[in-house]
Amino acid sequence: MSGGVDSSVAAALLREQGFDCQAAMLRMHGAEDPAAAAAICKQLGIPFDLLDAGEEFRSCVIADFVSSYAQGETPNPCVRCNAEVKLQVLLREADRRGIEMVATGHYARVRRSSDADKEKMEENCGIAKTAEDRKLLFKARDRYKDQSYMLYRLQQEQLGRLLLPLGDLTKGEVRELARKQGLAAADHGDSQDLCFVPDGDYAALIERELGPQEPGDIVDESGRILGRHRGLIHYTVGQRKGLGLALGEPHFVLCKEKAANRIVLGKEEKLYTDSVLADNINLIALPQLTAPMAVTAQIRYRSAETAAVIRPESTEHIVAAFERKIRAPAPGQSIVFYCGEMVVGGGIIRRTVPEKTEEN
Repeated sequence: MSGGVDSSVAAALLREQGFDCQAAMLRMHGAEDPAAAAAICKQLGIPFDLLDAGEEFRSCVIADFVSSYAQGETPNPCVRCNAEVKLQVLLREADRRGIEMVATGHYARVRRSSDADKEKMEENCGIAKTAEDRKLLFKARDRYKDQSYMLYRLQQEQLGRLLLPLGDLTKGEVRELARKQGLAAADHGDSQDLCFVPDGDYAALIERELGPQEPGDIVDESGRILGRHRGLIHYTVGQRKGLGLALGEPHFVLCKEKAANRIVLGKEEKLYTDSVLADNINLIALPQLTAPMAVTAQIRYRSAETAAVIRPESTEHIVAAFERKIRAPAPGQSIVFYCGEMVVGGGIIRRTVPEKTEEN
């Protein structure tokens, strides 16, 4: 329970459906204000508690975020937080209290697999139908608010105990329900930045943790020095503005080379590729990928999906080969695979792979 409109309406809906609810806010980064959430819970007649998740948040989310940026990557901290902090802490507390289910205000849907789901995967995604029953994750009805991308790392046990009351509602409907309930959060704005970096200055956080970053060369693809960078953490793949160079025509960050501490610039067309390699794979819709599978893939939150074929490269890696070239896949970002509205699974982008040719 954050005190925002989504978690407030989720709690109100569950109460209306007859659930015996208890609410908890997770104190993770120290800037949380429990007053609004406590007031909403009092209005709804739901017990409210503040749970300490600071150690888990720092050791899992902050440490990974800082380390990933320092290695020249662009991480998705919210993805990791949902699976490894929020759901873990909530389920642990639920077990302690003897509570069966947990709920959040995320926009997505969860249900047990049906024969229709299995047939759809076989028909649309080209894999053999599996008889194994699984908990499946689906996109929300509100496509603009859909957060299934952020939940793709959830495990079967977590999905089996998770309720998502807002999955079949639009954001407008959620706000209208809040107004009808007289909830103070009805017109609260949505949060935009990372909760632990409210000013959006990621580099400042990383330098507080690691100290000042070493400047290095900015080069073109031939290795010719074009200028100096302020530290790799200040740049991301695909960036054009803020490079501090006057090159006469637009140049973009093609890659960040950690070992050489340099940034490589080039023309925009060099940002496009048709294949990426991913690891840290989590599959939801099937236990294991053993053969090529037709999917759509999303390489960053709220980006458009692109048709692709995924295939196992090893026990730990998946290659996604896209139907058309994609722009600027960034190492460290999540790639999520879909079969229609169903989340197949996903992983962490590590690098591009050689483009397809007639010979290969």
